[in-house]
Amino acid sequence: MTLPGVPPSADKIDAIRRMRRVATGILAALAAIFFGSFAVPDPGGWLLLVRAMAEAGMVGGIADWFAVEALFRHPLGLPIPHTALLPRNQKRAATNIARFIDAYFLVPEQLTTRVARLDPVGLLAGWLSQPENARRIAAETSRLLQVLVGHLMQRGVGDGANRAVVAILKSMIEPEVLSANISSLLKETVRSRFMDDVIAEVRRALDENRDRVIEIAQDRSRWWIPSTADRQMVKVLVNGVMSIMDELSNRDSALRQDFDRSVVRLVDDLHTSGRIGTFIEEGRERFLNSPEFASTVDRLIETALTRVQDFLQEDQDRANVLFAGAFTELAAMLRADPSFARDLNTRLVAGLEAVLVDLRPAVMTYITDVIETWDSKDLVSRIEAEVGYDLQFIRINGAVLGAFVGGILHTVTSVWH
Repeated sequence: MTLPGVPPSADKIDAIRRMRRVATGILAALAAIFFGSFAVPDPGGWLLLVRAMAEAGMVGGIADWFAVEALFRHPLGLPIPHTALLPRNQKRAATNIARFIDAYFLVPEQLTTRVARLDPVGLLAGWLSQPENARRIAAETSRLLQVLVGHLMQRGVGDGANRAVVAILKSMIEPEVLSANISSLLKETVRSRFMDDVIAEVRRALDENRDRVIEIAQDRSRWWIPSTADRQMVKVLVNGVMSIMDELSNRDSALRQDFDRSVVRLVDDLHTSGRIGTFIEEGRERFLNSPEFASTVDRLIETALTRVQDFLQEDQDRANVLFAGAFTELAAMLRADPSFARDLNTRLVAGLEAVLVDLRPAVMTYITDVIETWDSKDLVSRIEAEVGYDLQFIRINGAVLGAFVGGILHTVTSVWH
């Protein structure tokens, strides 16, 4: 695989070539001086010194040329052992580089400390406060939402949305709290005009259906009771019930007050015994798990997605303006509330530390796989383009240092003898 990124520039490659020619020229000059010194039949002391310096410099230059070449290729194309180190050991180098990055760059404590020091939320707020940046991220957000909504519309909402809505509603509907609220509401209802209306409606129903009530009572009466007496008794009972209803309609009557207290006690008993909460929980479960509710949620979500999709497609400019405004307001809020920004930074760092535990092996595998798949020739050329200029100075320094050391050794041995 070809390496990503921008290839080395022509100027950089030309500079390396020029420096390589300089190093090679120095080596050639030393060789010429060395072999040329043998043309003098009776060399003097100074010529022997020059010869020794040229010889040592030539050896040093050749040795360093060999070392530099052996990093990237076989010198002179000869398959000498332990040469072409980089292409031959690319896989091992990939593993070592991945381990190095993991050991020194992906350490959670070190990375999170550096990230916290950078204040990423502050940097984001500053970046979003620039109008052109807010517009750019708004346009990307709009396009991303179009893709997501279109994908959801094609594949359907699925059971996940229903489960999410059910979970949200379950967390919102607490039977104990709702039971207390319903109990309070029922007790307030007892003392309101609503109870008066209920009693009045019951009285009206009884009054309008007197004959039906009498017929029902006669049908269920004993056979040995005369019908005339039976009818009179039922009328008396109905009239008594109507009298009771009239008294209940009067809020100030003792019967009504006793009735209200009885209803309040009943509501309290239902609440304290947990029966109201049980009824609420059972009803909640039946409703939230019913096919009708699932169908309703599907229709609501599909309708919402359709409207969002239509809005993003038909009025994209307005959507971008709205998103840009939202991002700008977010940036202003973060900059105006340092405590909120600090909390977000803390959350971000904590999340990063948690993710790194699972992310580090994946990063190592990614780095290793990518480096292993790079083209060896391309890898060598890229690295040589980055460090080749300085490597030529190694050749030059080797030749110069060799010549200097050769001159010292020649001088010492001459004086010694």
